[in-house]
Amino acid sequence: MEYEKSVVEKPEKWPANAHEQVLEALCNCVEEFENNPSYKTREVLLSLTCEHDLNQHVGNGLIRVTEYEVAIINYLYLVGNAYQITSLKTYLYNLITQVTRLQKIASWYDAVINKKEGDSLRILPYEQGLMLPLRLYHLAYQKFTVEKERSFAEQLMEIVKRTIEQCQNEDEVDLITYAYSSMLFDISNMHGSKREKLWEFTREELYSLIELEAKLLKMNKQAANVRPTKGVLMIQISNFILKSRHGYNDDFICKYLPSEVARSSISNHQIWMKKTELLNDEREQKVIPELFEDESWIKYDWIKDIDFIATRTYYVSCFSKAVNNNHMQSGYGECLYGYKNDRIVDLIGPIGIHKLTKKTGADAELPDTIERPYISQVIAFDMLYDVEEAKEELQYLFSIIDMFDLSGKDKKQFLQEILQYWILSVKDSKWKTERERRYVLFLYDDYKYKETEFDDTFLKVKTSLFITPDFIMGKNPSRWEIKRQLEAKRKALFSKEYLLCEDCLMQDHDVAIYKQPDECPICGSKNIRMVYRKTP
Repeated sequence: MEYEKSVVEKPEKWPANAHEQVLEALCNCVEEFENNPSYKTREVLLSLTCEHDLNQHVGNGLIRVTEYEVAIINYLYLVGNAYQITSLKTYLYNLITQVTRLQKIASWYDAVINKKEGDSLRILPYEQGLMLPLRLYHLAYQKFTVEKERSFAEQLMEIVKRTIEQCQNEDEVDLITYAYSSMLFDISNMHGSKREKLWEFTREELYSLIELEAKLLKMNKQAANVRPTKGVLMIQISNFILKSRHGYNDDFICKYLPSEVARSSISNHQIWMKKTELLNDEREQKVIPELFEDESWIKYDWIKDIDFIATRTYYVSCFSKAVNNNHMQSGYGECLYGYKNDRIVDLIGPIGIHKLTKKTGADAELPDTIERPYISQVIAFDMLYDVEEAKEELQYLFSIIDMFDLSGKDKKQFLQEILQYWILSVKDSKWKTERERRYVLFLYDDYKYKETEFDDTFLKVKTSLFITPDFIMGKNPSRWEIKRQLEAKRKALFSKEYLLCEDCLMQDHDVAIYKQPDECPICGSKNIRMVYRKTP
């Protein structure tokens, strides 16, 4: 990549370990996605970033961190921001977690050979070169994993508070505020993999984290209701609160399709999503507004006369956490497509194209316009089916908004806008058995999208979602093509042995660590086997 070469020289024997190899591959995949944005190049890129199992990859190679690695991490972080590839950024945070923990383990051996333990714990290229949000995360996680006395949230807040106390001027306050807000925003986009449990803050921890953020914004004279801060806060707060429902998602997620749709999806490679007003519940979007008709349960004076008119076009894709459920199969289709986490978010968001125009006074050698791809925003959550539970959560949301330094009028406006995320998240109790996990797409009429079709009923988006699911169940007419695609993907990504179910096509790197189970943990089949890497 030209970016890294212009900043720092590539070290000898690069890549020299497993994660360096992945970083190199990610650079190539990012470049391919930039030059040819499509659902195919997106799938290849995301297949490297969406890791779920803890034992999915080996840690072979040299234990080292180079300036070149840091340059690549920074470059990929910038790309993740520019192209809105949230899983690319969460992958980088996970990588920093792994490398920081590995350095701690390596320091135990350094102590044996007479090195100073304090120095051997440090990763100087990270401390000196990582972009600020990533550097803050590294320092907080290092403190957490070494001391093991307090939660990660507590250690993170302590690091930030100590840093603020040492700030000498407004610029330093601005830097730590940016780093902290950006880091919280980034990890709020987690997909619920086993590697991300560290970020599943309790609501008490989350309250304290955002309270600190509100104080930093006030110190920095940064208004919470002015863009881009407002947009960052709204997505971050919504992500954390909605994802933390029921203690975060630990279940498999599935989509039920009729046989004819399963057959066509393997050829058209599309997912069809209805506009919200055309969903099968006639009371869609009505439960939340009805709660505000009686304001006696609301504790804040600034919450009055909330306007629930939609400010953008929403499309909804409904999945379920009721795996292998007869009621769901009879109602929606016998073909089940299963997923281990919310990587669905990255695969169903339409690919948009930003057109950027050169500003006056910019470098004359720059082109007048450039086009840049991005992945559209999608938000995921479990549905609520209990109005009292919904009220309790809304009270929590109100308390979060109330801590920001805003007037009552501005707080109301902030709430009114963020409730656009909530209005689609509560349904009547009669739908409870469906255990719906919902994915909401936010689209804009004047934006340009690729591989996307609109008609009066459906949004049709090209996706690899039904080509490479994590597992399938039911009599799927496209089974053999799905199996072929999964075998090719798993062969390309193979780094460690795994358990394979020949019936549902499940792949699991964790369940057979000590002993192979007697049956598939998903479908119960005994037609399972271990798959090992073939040595040359």
